[in-house]
Amino acid sequence: MRYIDFASERKHPPRLAWMTPNVVTGLALCAGLLSIRFSIEGHFDYALVAIIASAILDGLDGRLARMLGTTSLFGEEFDSLADFLSFGLAPIVLLFFWAGEAMTAAVSFCLMAFAVASACRLARFNADAGTVKEEWQKAYFTGMPTPSAAVTVLLPVSLFEPTSETMQWLGLYTLLIAFLMVSTIPTFSGKRWHISKSPSMAGLIAVAVGLLGVVATYPRASLVIFTVVYLSSIPLSWMSCRHERMVQQPASKG
Repeated sequence: MRYIDFASERKHPPRLAWMTPNVVTGLALCAGLLSIRFSIEGHFDYALVAIIASAILDGLDGRLARMLGTTSLFGEEFDSLADFLSFGLAPIVLLFFWAGEAMTAAVSFCLMAFAVASACRLARFNADAGTVKEEWQKAYFTGMPTPSAAVTVLLPVSLFEPTSETMQWLGLYTLLIAFLMVSTIPTFSGKRWHISKSPSMAGLIAVAVGLLGVVATYPRASLVIFTVVYLSSIPLSWMSCRHERMVQQPASKG
């Protein structure tokens, strides 16, 4: 990612263009806060919708920043702080209140491990942000991104009722997602899906609004479908990355 020092640029981007991605990040943060409130009040479907909405907005802000040419160190740090609240904290609050009396100390430890893994994942992402990568490497994240982890870890809420048996599986499943976040397993990033400037920006926003509408109407079904598709894509991304690495290495040696 290229950082832009506006003070040294001869031609400053419009102020509205600079603010737009950060406003979207702020909306994603607010969605995470709403999820926590809904979880405390016992409105778990609303809490699910808020977290998924935050994930959609999180995917939108970065693309808007790249399209508008307003990527910045401030935007990256703001995004990471918002991500930890919306995807590291809000999901475990939802799971904790959803479990209710069935929650155990062991599962609480697993939920805390998820939060710690989320923080470590975001810190590693920020530390690697300035690393120069080959073009093919931009198609992959290292480990599972926190927005995807936040959505997939909530699968039990859509499928089960909180019982003592469910809690055992919830703990193991949460630890699995936490491991995937801090692992080095490559996962598809979609950063090579080039999107040009206007009028594609309107289309991008329309797609985001459409997704939000579907999620608001069918929150649990949307979560299940996303989780199944995403987890199924991880072996494919690993094989794809392995193939591209093998192709690139002989080419670089030659």
